[in-house]
Amino acid sequence: MSTAGQLSFDSESAPPLPIHRFTVEQYRRLGELGVLTPEDRVELLEGWIVQKMNQRPAHGFVVGLLTQLLTQRLPQGWILRCQLPLTTARSEPEPDLAVILGTHADFRHRHPGGNDCRLVIEVADTSIQSDRAKAAIYASAGVAEYWIINLVDRQLERFSNPDGDRYRDQELLQASAGVETEIGGDRLRLDLGPLFSFESSS
Repeated sequence: MSTAGQLSFDSESAPPLPIHRFTVEQYRRLGELGVLTPEDRVELLEGWIVQKMNQRPAHGFVVGLLTQLLTQRLPQGWILRCQLPLTTARSEPEPDLAVILGTHADFRHRHPGGNDCRLVIEVADTSIQSDRAKAAIYASAGVAEYWIINLVDRQLERFSNPDGDRYRDQELLQASAGVETEIGGDRLRLDLGPLFSFESSS
């Protein structure tokens, strides 16, 4: 299985050109000034402003289905955020889904951090390599578990037990399998088959 080590957002990834690395505060300021707008479809990853991939119909289908399933099954005291920022020391990614401890009102004046987050899910087709690279960002932030719904290979790539900038445990689950995790003391199980029930040409 390919891991986050294949692609990184550190200085060694940078092109040999005059460039600038941004802090989270500077990145937000660009939005406040209108230099960056929602139409730009970017996120901050390890100080770099990175273009997000276009979303294909299959991506939207899986995000929508996961939103429906998780909203129905999350225990009290947990919320689901969809494609909204998660703040870390040097990044502000916008994962497809994040399971967060608290209420929506708790984040009226700040974005959640990694310690607020039990599970992050990215749905990947064209973005598979960059989503694998994000594992280091989420591990460093203390996100307990990270899933990549890999639409290309029709499998779930599961990362758990963060240790520094890596996850100690990695697992591949095929489309015919199910996945279980614990959220707030409750066991949550999802069958993976419905997530991959789209036409390959979508």
